[in-house]
Amino acid sequence: MATYVNSLLVEPNYVPSKISFGAIMLNRGLPVLPVARTMLSDALRLEPTNRMAWLHLGFVHKLDGRLSDAIDSFQTASMIEEYDPIESFNLIL
Repeated sequence: MATYVNSLLVEPNYVPSKISFGAIMLNRGLPVLPVARTMLSDALRLEPTNRMAWLHLGFVHKLDGRLSDAIDSFQTASMIEEYDPIESFNLIL
């Protein structure tokens, strides 16, 4: 967890660290769900099509008893996965 905090101190908008930190907070349970929700929401604000952020946010909503929001998040993650290219469009020349 300290590594993710340090990386966010260096680069506050680094989405993978926000997602990883949110996932760690999710695994810690109900008392820190607001922290997990905030980190994952921040990640989605920066990168709205990040499938992993939507997936983890769905688990946050599920644990918080917000089942309708959880379903929406899981469906969004699923739709993004469907339309994800199999191979990256970035070409290395």
